[in-house]
Amino acid sequence: MVLANVITLSRLPLLIAVLGILLYSSSWSWQLLGLVLLGTLFLMDWMDGAVARQRRQASDLGAVLDIALDRTVENVLWIAFMYLGLVAFWVPVIFLVRSFLVDGIRGVALTWGKPGFSMMHTPWGRFLVASRFMRGFYGLAKVVTFAALWLTHALALANPQYLASLKPLSQGLVWLTVGLCLLRGIPVLLDGRLYFANGFRQADTGP
Repeated sequence: MVLANVITLSRLPLLIAVLGILLYSSSWSWQLLGLVLLGTLFLMDWMDGAVARQRRQASDLGAVLDIALDRTVENVLWIAFMYLGLVAFWVPVIFLVRSFLVDGIRGVALTWGKPGFSMMHTPWGRFLVASRFMRGFYGLAKVVTFAALWLTHALALANPQYLASLKPLSQGLVWLTVGLCLLRGIPVLLDGRLYFANGFRQADTGP
């Protein structure tokens, strides 16, 4: 197995370790270690792509594994923070529904020879969904939000008063991340409907 895929799959046992610390440890030192591991978990998401490009090992299998692990990490963390009472029920619901819809549409586009971001047709859709700036900004927003939620939980274990003082910051970040999630999902839905329209194949591929 290529190194990039090994890095990708290694995120799964690390996610289990992160969840174990987050949900079951009341020790500040362990929570701090968990926060470091959380950062490592997201750093590995960047590493697998960088290694694949550097070694020219990019493949369809690697792309599928990367997306699957990204979705798993993201959605499991939202559910964990909901379980801890740090986010409302509707937050993981939005991310789960958006994941199913977007990935389903991308799967249809792939059968038409339009993998990944190449399925976007409108300029504003390409900017919101495919541009390096928006992808980086969205990724950073999620990392910062998860870190803020984790730190809020860790500090509240030591002193419950921290929960009230840090809640406005963490909830503001949650709202920002949810907004970006929807903002980047809508163009996929709008451009994706073309792949379900009669006659699009003829218009796209020619006679």
